[in-house]
Amino acid sequence: MKDADLYPVIIRSLRLNVQDSTGRVSSREFTLDWKCDQNLLHRSFSPLGDKIKGLVRVDGWIIVENPRGKSVQILNHNFPGLAPQPLEIRVLEHSLPYPTGWQAGEMHCHSEFSSDPVEFGAPLELMQKTADSVGLDFVLCTDHSYDFHYRRERYLESCDPEENFQDYRKHVNSLNAAHPSLPTMVAGEEVSCGNHRGENVHLLVFGPDHFLPGLGDGGRRGFNNRPDFPLGEILDRIAGIPTFAAHPKAKIGWLERKVFRRGQWHDADVVPQRPASGREHSIRGVQFWNGHLESDYREGKSFWIRQLLSGNRLLPIAANDAHGDFNRNIGVKLPLFSLYQSRNHVFGKVRTVIPSESRETGTLRNAFLGDRCICTDGPFLEIAREGSAIRVRAKSSGDFGGLNSLALYGGRAGENSESMLKDFSLNGAMECEEVFPAPNLSYARAEVSTRNGRQALTSAVFLD
Repeated sequence: MKDADLYPVIIRSLRLNVQDSTGRVSSREFTLDWKCDQNLLHRSFSPLGDKIKGLVRVDGWIIVENPRGKSVQILNHNFPGLAPQPLEIRVLEHSLPYPTGWQAGEMHCHSEFSSDPVEFGAPLELMQKTADSVGLDFVLCTDHSYDFHYRRERYLESCDPEENFQDYRKHVNSLNAAHPSLPTMVAGEEVSCGNHRGENVHLLVFGPDHFLPGLGDGGRRGFNNRPDFPLGEILDRIAGIPTFAAHPKAKIGWLERKVFRRGQWHDADVVPQRPASGREHSIRGVQFWNGHLESDYREGKSFWIRQLLSGNRLLPIAANDAHGDFNRNIGVKLPLFSLYQSRNHVFGKVRTVIPSESRETGTLRNAFLGDRCICTDGPFLEIAREGSAIRVRAKSSGDFGGLNSLALYGGRAGENSESMLKDFSLNGAMECEEVFPAPNLSYARAEVSTRNGRQALTSAVFLD
């Protein structure tokens, strides 16, 4: 429930229909008489039985009554112009294939502290519970720098951004202290800053201690949308904290480009920055897998590979940019006129898996300062150098399908393209381990796919 403080209602009842993978439908009804008069509310229900596995579809009918006594029945949501499609849930039948000593995280998502005229995130408490249900070990919350300048329940009323940010950190820390067995929440930030062309780009920061300003493209300063600070100055303020280029090749519409002065990341932005202090800083990785595999993924991946070939040892990052979207994402298509819905930016859909013995925030932060991680929407994949050899290990599960193919790539610094070193079929095996002679190259990396269309890719292992 959103904005019920402005438009109070009573939710009288809820009926849930659950269709399991065999087509059988079960129904549960809840009498609620729930008075909703706060800005952001949530309640949880458990309509699934322990024996339900596989793909499940859920429809919910909600009867809502306004203060005048008028009631209406809503199917799944009341967003105008969008079909009330059922929620789709896949209940896994097998354990996730990540080995001990690896932690899986959502690296780009938005909580209730991201709130503005076109989008809002989810309650932090609910994000932590949802992360547990989808098999995550940690969540990097990356709330917008421009939203911390405004009250989250009144997104046009200004407030002290540092005070708001510290309230955010306090809320996250209290959740971690109260629920140590649940996934670790990290209070990060998505900072709007200037690329080398003076355009707004977004930088993901892994748990800064203080607020990092950036009102550039927040849409609340009229046409004054130039970046407040260049990238180098932001990096100079947080030396030692890992940062990542958010969706570096996302498509930018005319309105975003001309009015909000948004741009893409370029080669000149990811090389080490030397701001006025004279100290050299650089980002740690590139979040080019942003919930789907469309053109911005392909262009972003090529951008990352180009950095590896130039000698820039960046990590690949996978995340979803979910704004409270736990099952499908709903967003603005044409401002003030139309919305869209898809499955592209769903919380936890793709994730970054990092080697770390602990889920403690400081340990995770240090892990991202290293050279190893994987990006995946299902299978596990690892590449490591062992003396004069390279060992590649992959694992899937029945939920994601047997392993289909494995490819090993490599490149030499200074060259224009990398080469495919190995490519072979795995014939549906659930696990494989291969050892190859280390090539005479600067780096090697691996990719794997499954028969159910899932995939994973590794960071580069450096050989020189």
